[in-house]
Amino acid sequence: MSFEHRLGELLKDQDPYATGPDPVPIIAAARRRRARRRAGTAAVAVAVALVCGATAVTAGSARHVGQVAGEAGAAFSPVAVPSPTPTATPSPTATATPLPLSPVRQVGPGQRIEMAAGARMWVSPFEKCDNYQPDGSDSGTDCRDVRSDNLEHDRPALYAQSHGDRDRFIVASFYLGPVAPARIVAFTGGRATVATLVSTVGMQRWIGYYVVLPPLPEADPAAHRRPVSPAIAAYDSEGRLLAELPGTTADGADERAPQQL
Repeated sequence: MSFEHRLGELLKDQDPYATGPDPVPIIAAARRRRARRRAGTAAVAVAVALVCGATAVTAGSARHVGQVAGEAGAAFSPVAVPSPTPTATPSPTATATPLPLSPVRQVGPGQRIEMAAGARMWVSPFEKCDNYQPDGSDSGTDCRDVRSDNLEHDRPALYAQSHGDRDRFIVASFYLGPVAPARIVAFTGGRATVATLVSTVGMQRWIGYYVVLPPLPEADPAAHRRPVSPAIAAYDSEGRLLAELPGTTADGADERAPQQL
């Protein structure tokens, strides 16, 4: 027996003489209306859910790399952001012309060579000598024994003896050291002049050199400055500084050689 018929019997039992419409069809119609309302509400809920779901997918697909999806558990495909193209840093352009290697004059022991007019030099296995006669007068002979105890023998060392006049400035001396120099260079006002090396048979761990420069300016005696002189430096075949003798500029400052050519 249906719920509607049972309810109708109960109502008639309470008042068997009651008049009016039969309650059974009225109750059945009410239940049908409730069923239709529930069905309509469910359909609306499904439609809302579908619209919300479509909105979540659209919003998620537009996110950028590094953001988190708005819906928990939703699949997320990041949008690739192109990396900036690195800009190459231009390498510094070398402006200085590489200096040539020092020329080497191979001579016999005691053989005199002319460095410039009236200026001569000679070497033996253990000694370097020079003599200046620029105007016909003999300045005397000056010799240095490279075995002397007052010289540096444990590391590369340079020595210089100079002679200047109104026409030129000459530096002539020797280098001591276990590494043979590829260049010996004089620097005056930053200008480089490569010296000539002088060698003879029997030399060990030393070599002679000379360089001829233009006349140097004279320092003002009233300023009590050191005489103007070039910086002399020895370099190996890779251009690394082996030894240096600082010089003096016209304004009294130190003239220094670069550490690397």
